[in-house]
Amino acid sequence: MHKSWQRVTLGEILKLRSERTHSVTTLLSVTADRGVIRQSESGRRDSSSADKSLYWDVRSGDAVYNTMRMWQGVSGVAGDAGIVSPAYTVCEPTSDAHSGFLGHLLREPKLVTKFLNLSQGLVSDTWNLKYSEFKKIEVDLPPMTEQRRIAHILDDLDIQIQNFLTEADKLDATCHAVLSAKLHEAFHPLRETEVSCMAERLGEEIDKFRFVTVGELLESIEAGHSPDLENRPASEGQWGVLKVSAVGRNGFRQQENKRVDDPTLIDPSIEVEFGDLLMTRANTPELVGMTCVVGETQPGLMLSDKTLRLNLHPREGDPHFLGAVLRQPELRRQIEVAATGTSSSMKNIGQKSIRKLVIPWTAPSNQAEILAPVAEIRHKKDRLISEVVKLRLTKSSVMGDLLAGKVRVPIAS
Repeated sequence: MHKSWQRVTLGEILKLRSERTHSVTTLLSVTADRGVIRQSESGRRDSSSADKSLYWDVRSGDAVYNTMRMWQGVSGVAGDAGIVSPAYTVCEPTSDAHSGFLGHLLREPKLVTKFLNLSQGLVSDTWNLKYSEFKKIEVDLPPMTEQRRIAHILDDLDIQIQNFLTEADKLDATCHAVLSAKLHEAFHPLRETEVSCMAERLGEEIDKFRFVTVGELLESIEAGHSPDLENRPASEGQWGVLKVSAVGRNGFRQQENKRVDDPTLIDPSIEVEFGDLLMTRANTPELVGMTCVVGETQPGLMLSDKTLRLNLHPREGDPHFLGAVLRQPELRRQIEVAATGTSSSMKNIGQKSIRKLVIPWTAPSNQAEILAPVAEIRHKKDRLISEVVKLRLTKSSVMGDLLAGKVRVPIAS
C-alpha cells in the first residue's frame, strides 16, 4: 500500500442510513448491470408493497446494496434521491470517500468474494450481508484527488460499455418485435388459457404450428456444478464456471464466470459451445428461466448448477427458434408460475417444470423462414456484444490495477 493511502474499514467511510422521512418517494431499484436506477426504468414489474412506510430513504450519492445479493456484487451509487425496500441497505459516504469511487470499489471482484464469505444463511437463496459484518471489512483508500481520477477513468469505460449495450438493446428489441409479430397468431390460444390448463392445448394445431411440451423436443437437459470459487473471471487459456448472470437480456455474457484453478474441477463434458441454448435455473423472478444462445465464446467455460443447457433434438430445428419462443410473454407467464422458492428475490425452476412448458412448434423449414428477417440484425447485435466483452475485460484489468494501487493515476498539480 502506498504511503499516501489509508487502510480503513467500510464502516469508517460508509455510515448506515436508517431514515424514513420519505421526503422524496421515487421508488429506486439496484441492478447488477446498471447500479441504482428508478424502478420505472428497470423494465421489471413493480412488485413493491403498497404500504411503503418501512422503506428506506436514499439520498443522491448514497451507496445502496441488495442485502441478499451483495455476494453477487449487486450494489450502486444513487444519482437521484428516493426510497428503497427494506431488502436493501443504504449507506452514506463520509467526507473522506468519493461516492463515484466507492461505486466501483464495491464491485471489485476480490471485495465481492469477501462479501460472499461474510454473507449469512443456510442456502444461496437466503444468504444476506448484514451491515454489522459489512462495516468490518478493510479496504485501501487513496487520497480524494486520486479517488476522483480513478472514478473518472472507470466511469468513461462504463459510458462506452453502456453506449454499446444501448445499441444492442435496440437491436434486440427489433428482433423481439419482428419475431413476436410472426409468432402472434401461433400464441393466440395460449393467451386465452389459464396456466393451470395449458396441457389441454397439447396436440392442437393452428396454421403451421402444433402445441407440444418442451420436453418432447429435447434430447436432454444438462446442468453443471457450482464449486466455491473466487469471483475472478478466467483469462485466455484458463477454465471457468459460468455465473447465473452469464445468461443476460442481451444474450450470452462470457465474462460472467469464475476462474477454476483446481484441475479436478474441470469437466469438458459441461463446457459451453457456440450454438448452445442456455437457461437460468435460478435467478430473480424476472430473470429465472431466461434463455440465450451462445455466440462466439472463449473456450473452457463450464455450466454451473444454475445454468442449464437445453439440447434440442437436431431433427426438431434451430435452438435460436426455441430460445425466441421461450422469451415470449406467454412462456414467461408459465415460467413465473412454475418457479418456486421462499425468497422474493430468488426463484428456481426445475427440469421437470421446464419439460412441461407448453409451446407452439413448427417444422424446421418454417422456423428458418421466420428467423430469416432477423439474421442480419442478430449478427450486428453479436458484434456489439463482442465489443462490450472486450471493454469489460479491459475495465476489469484496469480496475484491478487502479484499486490495488499497482498503477497510479496522474494527478494535476
